[in-house]
Amino acid sequence: MTGSHPPAYAGGPCHECGEPWPCVSRRAELLREFAGCPGEAVAYLCDWLRAGVAERELRGLPPDPGMASRHLSWTVLLRQLPGGRAAADG
Repeated sequence: MTGSHPPAYAGGPCHECGEPWPCVSRRAELLREFAGCPGEAVAYLCDWLRAGVAERELRGLPPDPGMASRHLSWTVLLRQLPGGRAAADG
């Protein structure tokens, strides 16, 4: 489940747009994919975060101080959407 904006590698930029992953486009996709399932979304993104930290270390890259926030801070939106549906779904 990596949508149309997958990471180039765990902890890396978006393969499509080059923005830090998950990029804005991927977050919008995730809102739709995980509508009504915020716990599953957090588990999914925690797995990517863990893999990203490990992959950056393996590649000798410096830690990404915004990675945790980028992966998890926006997931609160999943709980705020009426009826568990993403606003983008209409």
